[in-house]
Amino acid sequence: MVMAASTSLGQTAEELNTRSKEMLTEGNMQAAVPLLRSAAELGHPEAQFNLAVCYQQGVEVERNDSIANYWLTRSAEQGSVNAQFKIAYSYAVGRGCEKDMTKAFHWTMKCAEQNDPECMWNLLGCYANGTGTEQNNDSMLHWAQRLASLPDMEDLEMSGYITNARLNLAVMYRDGNNVARNARTSYMWYLIYNESKRDHSILEQRKNIEAMKSLEAELSEADRDGAKDDAEQQIGRKLMNLDNLHKEDM
Repeated sequence: MVMAASTSLGQTAEELNTRSKEMLTEGNMQAAVPLLRSAAELGHPEAQFNLAVCYQQGVEVERNDSIANYWLTRSAEQGSVNAQFKIAYSYAVGRGCEKDMTKAFHWTMKCAEQNDPECMWNLLGCYANGTGTEQNNDSMLHWAQRLASLPDMEDLEMSGYITNARLNLAVMYRDGNNVARNARTSYMWYLIYNESKRDHSILEQRKNIEAMKSLEAELSEADRDGAKDDAEQQIGRKLMNLDNLHKEDM
């Protein structure tokens, strides 16, 4: 009984999943999907996710968002970040299920806990707006800081969420939006924003450079130096782009 639950025709779920990916790479969807199904039924989370995508897109199966959600949930329950993101979206918009913002929030949280930048961005929005959960500025701030403190990423889309969180925190503390105004803390977040400001347009960068200069004029030299130390402690490394603080990055 144990072997029957863990293998299919003598192949393990991992072997079936590996073979399915080989077929996917070759573009042989007709051969890939049955392998995906076998691996998914044996509990392989990646295969479950890929099979769900097949059902979402109607690849070698009849398009069915409800069945896709079934496989997404099974994959998400095993910790697949991609599945957690997709099932959260399904509940948020009612794709193949009843719209349920509480369940959408649940899976967004699971995904965010694995430091996925897009899920973290969505989660802090949930707390800011009270979507699927109670509005909570402290939780919003916690997730904004956690997102903004992630390492810089090569992926431009993911990096954009991090950079936007950094800038939003700088503006929040500069203007006292949902937090007590604190020029030094604002300047700290501008320094961290400066590390990845290339994600923003030149015009946006110029506007933020002027904001940084205004804060510098407001702060003492000791506070400016202290903000630099705070920034490096916040992100756990030395600031790398200080030479370009007042310059645009391409």
